[in-house]
Amino acid sequence: WEPLEVNCSNIDQIRFEPILSGKIPVIIIRNFYDEKSCQRIVNRIKNHSHNNFQNGKLTHIGPFLMAHTTNKKKYIEDAQQSQRIFERIFYGIQSPVMQIYQGINNILPNYSISLASEFENNYSSIIIRIHGKGKSIPIHKDHVGYEGKEYVLSNIDHQLSCVLHLQKSERGGALVIYNKMWKKDDERFRNINFGYSSNLIKSSDSCRISNLKAGDLVMLNPKYYHKVTNIAGNTPRITLGMFLGVYRKDRKIVAWA
Repeated sequence: WEPLEVNCSNIDQIRFEPILSGKIPVIIIRNFYDEKSCQRIVNRIKNHSHNNFQNGKLTHIGPFLMAHTTNKKKYIEDAQQSQRIFERIFYGIQSPVMQIYQGINNILPNYSISLASEFENNYSSIIIRIHGKGKSIPIHKDHVGYEGKEYVLSNIDHQLSCVLHLQKSERGGALVIYNKMWKKDDERFRNINFGYSSNLIKSSDSCRISNLKAGDLVMLNPKYYHKVTNIAGNTPRITLGMFLGVYRKDRKIVAWA
């Protein structure tokens, strides 16, 4: 169970079916986004809330739909506010969001792609995550069709996760994907706060990716269980993430975070 690695110049050779079906765990597009632009964005993230960044309190910028499954109004309001922050962070820089949209368009040229919206209210376009020393992300899945039933995009045919790496941690912060897709019966293994018991995946094959660097884009089927290992060292792991929802019949893709 090995990842597919391609360079950004070969992006049109990518096919999504293998990650949707679980034949491969992940697609890695190396050097997808300019490394110097990654550093400029990281510097602006630090300046956005300098004290909170330094003391480790700044853990993300932008709302996350899965954290607002029962409070759509606040999610939409936070999405509007964060969009203004993102405009400042990306000002004068090639937008990584638009570059991801263009990349997806090259892979699926017969599909339209746009930011998800509801009653003319835009969803959050991305979430920037800052994981500092001692942080990790437990075993989990992302499935808007199950957890986001209050939202119109819960009826998508497929969900993909796109994560652009802006800064690599000194040590740790590896992505681990398990060859096990979520099913409803798994909910008995769910932890009270977030994530699932490791007993759920103890007999599953896994793929560990620890050599990601700034500018690399990772795409995976988030219904397969995955986690991020403990971060070590003083340099935080910083990523920009979004989900893609695929509507096969309408040949369209909507993006959100």
